[in-house]
Amino acid sequence: MTLTVSPRARQAIDLWLARDPSRPALRLSFAGGCGALGYRLTPAPAGARPGERAVEIDGLTIYADFKAASDLEGAVIDVGESEEDIVVVHDQGVVGGMC
Repeated sequence: MTLTVSPRARQAIDLWLARDPSRPALRLSFAGGCGALGYRLTPAPAGARPGERAVEIDGLTIYADFKAASDLEGAVIDVGESEEDIVVVHDQGVVGGMC
């Protein structure tokens, strides 16, 4: 699985992860909520869950569940409308964000 993290998103992610040192990685997973389905990025403790795929991007670890790893090849993690708005962008459009 190939993902890209924009420099602005990386800075925002580093600040976000620094708030809780027990969660040094990100988890990218398919989820539902608010009447919609999509992908969610959340802080994660070290170690992949069963069935997850670990992706390393310049020292940042992202654990992707099966659906995310299958569907999001080539996705970009970027900053949305504000520095607090980290989004997952794919050729299908914005498909997820930070929670």
